[in-house]
Amino acid sequence: MRGGRGRALSIGLLLAFAASLALAAPTGVSPSDRPPPAPTGVGIPEADTDRNCYLPGEEVTIFLRNVGTGPLRYTNRPNFIVWNETTGNVRDARGGYPDEGVLLQPGESFVMTWNGRWDRDDGLSKGQLVPAGDYILSILTLIGFPFPDLLELGSAALTIGPCLAQISAGADQVVPEGATVTFRPMIKITGNATVTSITWDLDPARDANGDGNATNDIDLVGENPEFTWGDDGVFPVVMNLRGFGTVQAKTRVDQDVVFSIDSSGSMATADPTDQRKVAAKAYVSLLVPHDRAAVVEFDDSASVVGGVHLTEDYERIRTNIDKVDADGGSFLAGGLQRGLRELADYGEPRHTWLEIFMTDGSSTALQDGHRLPVAIQFAKDLGVRVYVIGIRPDPSDEPRLQMIAHETGGNYYSAPLVSNMQAIFDEITSEFNDSIGQFFVLSDEVVVHVGNVVPSMMMDTTTPVNVTLRVAGEKYHDVTLTLTKDGTVIGTASVLRVPGSPDEQMAVVGTIDFDIAHTYAMQVVYTPLDDAINGQMNGADPVWVLLGLENGTVLEIHHTFNVQQPDGWVWDVSDVEGLFLGRGFALAAHIADPGSDDIVATWDWGDGAVDVHTYLSNGVSADPYPSPEIAPVNVTDVGLHTYAAAGTYTITLTVTDDDGGQTVLTFSVTVG
Repeated sequence: MRGGRGRALSIGLLLAFAASLALAAPTGVSPSDRPPPAPTGVGIPEADTDRNCYLPGEEVTIFLRNVGTGPLRYTNRPNFIVWNETTGNVRDARGGYPDEGVLLQPGESFVMTWNGRWDRDDGLSKGQLVPAGDYILSILTLIGFPFPDLLELGSAALTIGPCLAQISAGADQVVPEGATVTFRPMIKITGNATVTSITWDLDPARDANGDGNATNDIDLVGENPEFTWGDDGVFPVVMNLRGFGTVQAKTRVDQDVVFSIDSSGSMATADPTDQRKVAAKAYVSLLVPHDRAAVVEFDDSASVVGGVHLTEDYERIRTNIDKVDADGGSFLAGGLQRGLRELADYGEPRHTWLEIFMTDGSSTALQDGHRLPVAIQFAKDLGVRVYVIGIRPDPSDEPRLQMIAHETGGNYYSAPLVSNMQAIFDEITSEFNDSIGQFFVLSDEVVVHVGNVVPSMMMDTTTPVNVTLRVAGEKYHDVTLTLTKDGTVIGTASVLRVPGSPDEQMAVVGTIDFDIAHTYAMQVVYTPLDDAINGQMNGADPVWVLLGLENGTVLEIHHTFNVQQPDGWVWDVSDVEGLFLGRGFALAAHIADPGSDDIVATWDWGDGAVDVHTYLSNGVSADPYPSPEIAPVNVTDVGLHTYAAAGTYTITLTVTDDDGGQTVLTFSVTVG
């Protein structure tokens, strides 16, 4: 690439103005101000088994996983014991801890197996199946020299006996940031049980719903959900399977119920005597201790009445039902979804979950068309039955209400009657309370290792510019612009100044793709003596060369021709105002990063000058670690520089993300 001398017009000037008006780098917080990331280069051991529960005599596969970002090294081979408080050890670390080095890179596992039989050093019950029960498996090794001590590397819980279901959240995954992860669990029903729902907690260290259990938040639903992480790191994910299965004794199943009650303006005519409230309170009267309820009202939006989540305070529930009004539009999907969200966030997993949805079925929300199917699917994923109470619905709306009920396994009732509420309660109690079974929750963890991806960049060598000539001042004088590329004429434009607005007399050369690999020259010539009308040696003509960029920016380069100064009737645009256009460069770099990373672009121009541009992922503040959002980076950074002296210079562009990923591009330019 080279810049021109004398009459050469560098594309640098054009891009410089584009950068200052449209592509200026954000300033303020530097990525160096972000909270420190998790330690890099540190190995973290974690113990796990291939499933939660094992039938007697089934082989147990044991994993010692490295869930850290650095290697794990052990001088002695790890071993394991199996124990519980009642029985003590049922398996000792038979064979000890041999002097065999073990190296685990991030994401790798050391695998061992156990046959589910007694294996103690004292030979007690050797070879027999261990008793059914809950056990702890601990992985240990020797550490230290010359007097080593036992070190526990991790432990995992497992059950041996008549399992209702065996699950595994799936194999650990290693992916680059920006890649979508599909979870593929193993689920095997080994007893008399059915699966009610499968949910996933993406952050088992944080109790998002405040129920005291940090691992049961519902961030994803379904057997094979997908998720994309916006940053690199090691992310444990807990799968929770909720089911209903046979147990040894008849047990009453408690319930969590949400009343989602239409509070739109149409209720003033559809339910003028508030029968929907009477019916809802009648259902509350049937609840017994440990049953819980909450009230959601919906019109144009939906909310939990009084902010009171699922509770056993039945009097408070009745009061909240009475607070439901009748005003506004009707967003059916919003009401249905808010009730489901209440159960997802605050429902007790060992209760049966149901939503009683009371409405006339009319909708004023355009999004109901596509949001209702989404809400129905969410109910099915959670295992929530929706019982729909129609309140004098229009015949055209009734099929929609029936669909909500039937697709979720509930029933539709055409009126808010106390008898219908009794029917719903009887159905719930007959199905669950008279069954020899209970709800259960099984959990397992999978670890996703997300690796950083270094930023990519592409240098732009051309930019389209619209070149226009504008002339004002003395009438009947003419001006001609000539544009050359590497000495060859590529465009001309002429204006003969006549009375009227100069904006209506502009001449357009056209749109030129300027390429920094070539030399451009622009010359404007003034010829007042061929004026056939007055031909006088007086007056002046201001001239502008207008350079229009794609983003709408227009660069104006100005010169005034004086009739009485013939030496100035030729204007070499590159010489004007001492801008050193022949030594100016502007380079546009298109930068992309699949992670939600802050980006720093550093231009080293090779003459001692260095420019640093910072782009914040969210445009406001430094990105925390790990990034809370999925916002891939895609920016255009423009480096602008004018060299003071001719010569050959090495330009180095270094692009760094906030996780240390770096891409470097180096090239040379020669300026005249």
